Amino acid sequence: MTGWAGTNWQFFDDEDTQTRIGVTFGLGLLDEEVAATGSLSMALAALRTELARPVELGAGRTGFPEVITELGADTSTLLLRGSTETVAAAWRRLPGLFAGWMVTDQIAPIRPEHPVWPADLVQRTGRNAAALAGVQVTASDVRERARALLPRLDPASGRTRTAFFTTDESLVGAGFPVQEGGSGPAPVLQWADGTAKRGPHPARAATGTLPEGPDALARRASGNGPGMLPVSEASIMLSTLVPRSAAGLAAAELLRAQLSATAAHAGQDPATIGLDMLGVGAEFCVFLLTKKPLGDAVRQRVLREFSRTMTLVPDPWVEDAVRETGQGLSPRLSRERRVLGLDDDPGADTGQVRQALIDATQSLHLALEPETHGPGTPGGRKHARPRGRGEKGAAGRGGNTGRERIFRTLPGGDLTTDGSATLAIGQGTLRLASRSAGHGGSTRHEQLIEAESILAVLVDPAGTLAIIDDDQQVLTFHPLLFRRHRALQPCLDRLLAGQPRLEINNDADPTAIRRRLGRAKRFPAWLLAGAAALGVYLIVAIAMANIDDPQVSERITIGETAQLGNGTSITATGFDRRPTAPDDPESEVAVMVRFCAGSDTRKGDLPPETQRSVSPADFGMYNDRLLAARPIDSGSQLRRDTLQQGQCAVGELVFKGAGLSTPRLAYKNPFGDDVVWYSPGQVPAKP
Repeated sequence: MTGWAGTNWQFFDDEDTQTRIGVTFGLGLLDEEVAATGSLSMALAALRTELARPVELGAGRTGFPEVITELGADTSTLLLRGSTETVAAAWRRLPGLFAGWMVTDQIAPIRPEHPVWPADLVQRTGRNAAALAGVQVTASDVRERARALLPRLDPASGRTRTAFFTTDESLVGAGFPVQEGGSGPAPVLQWADGTAKRGPHPARAATGTLPEGPDALARRASGNGPGMLPVSEASIMLSTLVPRSAAGLAAAELLRAQLSATAAHAGQDPATIGLDMLGVGAEFCVFLLTKKPLGDAVRQRVLREFSRTMTLVPDPWVEDAVRETGQGLSPRLSRERRVLGLDDDPGADTGQVRQALIDATQSLHLALEPETHGPGTPGGRKHARPRGRGEKGAAGRGGNTGRERIFRTLPGGDLTTDGSATLAIGQGTLRLASRSAGHGGSTRHEQLIEAESILAVLVDPAGTLAIIDDDQQVLTFHPLLFRRHRALQPCLDRLLAGQPRLEINNDADPTAIRRRLGRAKRFPAWLLAGAAALGVYLIVAIAMANIDDPQVSERITIGETAQLGNGTSITATGFDRRPTAPDDPESEVAVMVRFCAGSDTRKGDLPPETQRSVSPADFGMYNDRLLAARPIDSGSQLRRDTLQQGQCAVGELVFKGAGLSTPRLAYKNPFGDDVVWYSPGQVPAKP
């Protein structure tokens, strides 16, 4: 059962035995300016810290609620889980927690949801904090900003659209009254930097116009038209937009199926094509990925063929997809539509799904190099220099033409190996060039960033600069590495004036660093190491931000421990056989499971608690002919639960079936982790 009380309270049933109550805010990373990066994360962390405190339940009893926060692209959610008594007591605190003083110096920001393809998201939504979600950076005044943000989140203020939800209908209206009329504040029609949001909104429908300036309209047109965009992660194939509706979800799955079929025609395994989605207001941004990188020629052939045939989906596929949406939208999607100011979705039909597929062709971005494989990037904007291409920039092949100021590294060391690095500052450009030694000579490396494409300037406690642009290219150096650094600094200041500056925490001691800076002379080897380390950190962080924790597939012996990608460990011991009736052809086998939770699951379309949750239904027992045994209840059975990081659950699993002389225990979760414990000596050899 799913329903609404008034316009702001949703109630629904599901399989979870624990009561849940929460609130979804119509505010996410796309709504946060780059200069304010981390403020929403810090505000949510303050609310989580206060709500997670133990609650007194009377008669000497204490409750410990589970508090889950989700910071997404355009919404954020705060969820309490536990017994009805516990979550109700904790929830009663929430109305009084939207005061700035809740953000103390001890609060650490939560980890936000990171986009699969940040450079693509910048094209579509402009510059905002979502583009930096994969790098642990914050504004220098992040706590002050979070303190100012908390009152804005307060549902009683009417400044942010909110929707409450619970699995216990008796809690509807708790803490926050049911609203019978009105729909809350008008939805914001722009992303953080003024880029116009796409899709239907009541304010637009009433006026028939788009309330946005010509610059925002131009960015909107250029950022979402069809085209190509280079990407450093070989797993990403393409992105496009579909409606945030039942029809859009069906269309997204059909696009995945069509790309799988196209890959199969090219001789590739169709099962390797995956799908990820990110909310961008009235639409989902759909990312199609491949688990196994394709060769460049195959990649071009598959994507070009798909771009021609993406709407040629067979009718039976469409009809099956519509039938699968017949049970209605998920409670989460219905709730998100409300906080984003969208009308309730009546469901999908074949015509709507077909139209969604057609519309997706108008916002298709292929992950290909435009300079090599076709015309310009989406909307015709000339793309920034590809990583590692070594373009000559303003100086040209002859070196400095007078339009650049050239600064060379100090003798005795630099960012590379042979002391030849130069930093060239031009009119609106910054170029770092160096050489590395190799067999038969040296290789020239060059990075060029245009000032107009700079997303942010990241600074570590040592003063190392990491300049990141819209395409996620990172240029890293320390000004003190260069001769005439006193003349260099004013040139940098002019070039970087007005750019957002964010702090990156590399666990250094700022006081000690300042002392070392004061003593630094001609050979600042520690500065070289620091700059190189920061550069490596940022490159790895940005690359890893686009790769979810890997799925685990292990075949081990009973008694051994499997560790999932998020740090969860699962140990199974036993295969203890229990006596049955002499004439019973089946036997009973028991195992003991110890499940210790790791960190949150990092996959955009799965809840963060996916790999922290345990259930007997996740396990199965099979005989040597792969026939399944049936589970049997026991007094000490492993119970379904969601654990906090570091918590453990221990319990027994008992199965009954035929042919269990050499049983095997299998574990599988929604993330795709797959573990099988075998009897001693039975583990199959690796291929």
